[in-house]
Amino acid sequence: MNYKIIDKWWNKVQQYVLFILAFFLFSCEHPDLTVVVPNENLRPASDFIKNNYEMTLFSAALEKVGLTETLNEKGPYTVLVPTDDAFNELGIFRPSDFDKMDLDSLKKVIQYHILPRRMLLRDIPSNGVDVRYATLAGTELYASLGSVGPNGGTPANELFFSGAKATRKDVILSNGVLYVLDKMMKPHFDTSIQAWLAARPTYRVFVSGLKKFGLWDQLATNGPFTIFAPTNEALEEVGITEETLQTLSPEKYRADVLFGSYLIYDKHFFVSDAKVMGIIATTGGYTYQLKNNLHEMSFAAGEDYPSFILSYYLRLRADRTVTAPIIAQVSYGIRAKMDYLCRNGVVHDLNQGLVRPEQAIK
Repeated sequence: MNYKIIDKWWNKVQQYVLFILAFFLFSCEHPDLTVVVPNENLRPASDFIKNNYEMTLFSAALEKVGLTETLNEKGPYTVLVPTDDAFNELGIFRPSDFDKMDLDSLKKVIQYHILPRRMLLRDIPSNGVDVRYATLAGTELYASLGSVGPNGGTPANELFFSGAKATRKDVILSNGVLYVLDKMMKPHFDTSIQAWLAARPTYRVFVSGLKKFGLWDQLATNGPFTIFAPTNEALEEVGITEETLQTLSPEKYRADVLFGSYLIYDKHFFVSDAKVMGIIATTGGYTYQLKNNLHEMSFAAGEDYPSFILSYYLRLRADRTVTAPIIAQVSYGIRAKMDYLCRNGVVHDLNQGLVRPEQAIK
């Protein structure tokens, strides 16, 4: 046997094995796992907003109220940015439109969209409704997160801030985090519901009815209340105008049906709250009995095809039995006219009437 040939072959085998081992050892090295490399591409909030095509109006608003430099500082901040489409829904189409607004009021609204903290989605309580967080305006906004229903399933993670849906979440900034909203939040913390309604002529008949039937004064108290405010045209459709109100005697009609059907007592509901409750409980919405009456009201919300705009639904029944007749059933989906947050509750516009006078006779 030629041992020299065998030794030569064995040496080559050993060299080959050592080469393979060295290759795998080198390829398995991950120095970036032990040394954290900062992301130099992250921008501070104002710079990110300024360079985003769907946030031009929010960027202009920041500039107008003097908050641009603030949002480029260290922070941390959580910035809730309505899209340009959200501003358009309120009749704001160009930066010059901000020149027509009261500067202090505009600043408070923009500050309401900024939290002086870094808040990721994971920091918000799952299945929480109206969890409060302090804003840069010195007031509180409300976060609602519908995650998983009672039967489990894939998490929905529907997130809303004071009624506005977060369409993009956890956009990381160098000085915080950003969320994109589908509409403007509308805080009116210096105003009661009573004062808010009185200042708007479109609800003049509703205000007159509340006054005549003894439901007006309570709207200046602490509440809270949720109001579905019918317009003058909506009440006219069910036979109620300034003229016909003069002929209606409070002794003859049930006030808590004729005008009280538009009020929810002791509750503070954004439209999105009904959607989140539907995720959590699957039954959806909120059902309650009208004050001092057997009538049952249901409040629910959903996103209808094809617009997928969050709309609310009201249904009034004669009582709480299964066979009770439906007195009225309406839906509403004008996003810009819902979720007006006042000092003592929330107001939603309503373009349909609920109860005709003859349906509320004692």
